[in-house]
Amino acid sequence: MTLLVETPAAYEPERRYILEVVLGDWLGLDWELRTVDRDDVRIGIAEERDGPCVLVPDVLFATPPQDWLTVASLPSVRPTGGLPILYGSGPAPPEPERLEVDVFGGAFFMLTRYEELAVKARDEFGRFPAAASVAARGGFLTTPIVDAYIELLWEALQRAWPRLERRRRAFEVLLTHDVDDPLATLDHGPRDVARQLAGDLARRRDPRLALQRARSLLGDRRLDPHNTFDFLMDVSERHGLRSAFYFLAHRDRGPRDGPYLFEDPWVRALIGHIARRGHEVGLHPSWCTYRDAARTREELERLQRVAEAEGVHQDEWGGRQHFLRWANPDTWRNWEAAGLSYDSTLGYPEAVGFRTGTCHPYRVYDLRERRPLRLREMPFQIMDVTLLSATGLAPDAAQRAVLDIAAKCRRYGGRLGLLWHNNTLLRSAREKRWYEDLIAALSAA
Repeated sequence: MTLLVETPAAYEPERRYILEVVLGDWLGLDWELRTVDRDDVRIGIAEERDGPCVLVPDVLFATPPQDWLTVASLPSVRPTGGLPILYGSGPAPPEPERLEVDVFGGAFFMLTRYEELAVKARDEFGRFPAAASVAARGGFLTTPIVDAYIELLWEALQRAWPRLERRRRAFEVLLTHDVDDPLATLDHGPRDVARQLAGDLARRRDPRLALQRARSLLGDRRLDPHNTFDFLMDVSERHGLRSAFYFLAHRDRGPRDGPYLFEDPWVRALIGHIARRGHEVGLHPSWCTYRDAARTREELERLQRVAEAEGVHQDEWGGRQHFLRWANPDTWRNWEAAGLSYDSTLGYPEAVGFRTGTCHPYRVYDLRERRPLRLREMPFQIMDVTLLSATGLAPDAAQRAVLDIAAKCRRYGGRLGLLWHNNTLLRSAREKRWYEDLIAALSAA
């Protein structure tokens, strides 16, 4: 059964992209596009021109060309008492199947990060802030709104054609670890180490940690507080999961970059060790790369040379930008040009939730060049520092917040993306128990 999708003629490249993601990639349906003179989207069966149909509002793609990618085209979210509507029409009559939500326009808006070109707000690090997003202002940042829209569409399609079958997907947990600082002692000077020791005693009030750190200075790197790699892999393996470790490639003299090069013998050996245990090695491009295609490629090639020398062979390479610095569409272009397969940068550093509106990986779209890329985005929802520091949640409340996000991902057969650094919040036995309890709860059927 092939769906015939009839749409107005405007924005055909954008329409083809979002139809392929929603109908083809996600629902697994066959479809064809026909442009006609109409003001909505009609979905029917190619062989049954006068048969049942589903009608979808066409709002975003009716935007005048002069308003495209400007604030004039941003949605004004309507409170409905239920699912927020980004773009839509008035209340739909029950017959024929007419939706109130512009499913394709709303999905395109969220997946392509349209608003991040239209809105100029940036934080001190050049990042688009969660508070400036339509999702945060509309109160649905913790809702995978694109996935909810697609379920509305699927329900309408099923009512029209009960024998239609969709692609089914199962809930997964995706554990990723940004390796900003593999060892507390690697390439840290005496002043830095002294500051860490003082923090153990004064701020963390943990003399055991200070003693462990001091003993690691004598050469036993198994005692280094940042060396939690085997612990992280042990937890993943006990719960049937595979972790991905993203290594920071370049030490700049500029701010916020990591204090190591992964050519260091200990780090090289760690990369091989991770791969031999069956976990993934990936790239964590450095501070300045998010707008620099040449440097992104250079850092990936360096990582691949080190990995190859350690016997690491992977079919695909992915990772996440350092400090979550991302520019639309520059960073995606950089990753595609470098030969990377997927990016996992799109979560917010200051808030838990669905920056892209979905818990599913998807092929990305270049809004400037108006073309789909081969690169896939694998969005994540939760980062350790955000969860336990930025939000100020106590451990029990933090676990409930994670499980709430996980339940939404599970509802839509999606992926829960969790970012946990090797060097944060895993110092004490209590913190490690809390982390393992969390992963166990996420992995439970």
